[in-house]
Amino acid sequence: MKVYRVTTERDGVTSREPGRTSTEVLQEHHYYAAETIEQVWQAIDWLRSDPERTVLGVIEVLPALTVLPLRT
Repeated sequence: MKVYRVTTERDGVTSREPGRTSTEVLQEHHYYAAETIEQVWQAIDWLRSDPERTVLGVIEVLPALTVLPLRT
């Protein structure tokens, strides 16, 4: 498996002062372990369809990940 990072942005708090308005931009990171980037793209449909968020990128951050079985 590979590890992918999905980076999104959304607007935060807007502050207003006389003659000046500014909006905080919040960046979020979501991590997914998957075999392919296409699997991640399908899994983030909820992020892509959110009108309040913009997906900035899907990036492979770890080319190999070995998942060990749990021992009880």
